Amino acid sequence: MTIEEYKRQSIKRVNKQAAVSGAFTHCFDTRAQSERQRTSERKRRLKALVGSNITEIDVLAQYFMISVNTIKKIAYSAGYRIRNGRVVESVMR
Repeated sequence: MTIEEYKRQSIKRVNKQAAVSGAFTHCFDTRAQSERQRTSERKRRLKALVGSNITEIDVLAQYFMISVNTIKKIAYSAGYRIRNGRVVESVMR
């Protein structure tokens, strides 16, 4: 591979990443809005699951098909706390 080919490939890769992130379509607002909707939907589903006594972090992460750290962030933002690998109601609620 020549230097020119490598440069072309790297430029294509950067452009593709920028297009995926919305840099070329000016859709950052739309993307942020869909992100907020996804987060609020996850919080709603999390509250329903915790209400039906499904509280283990591992099980919730598998249910949502996301990482354990992400489900912890969602639980904290929904007002829950994590104790012994389980989602528990916060004292402040």
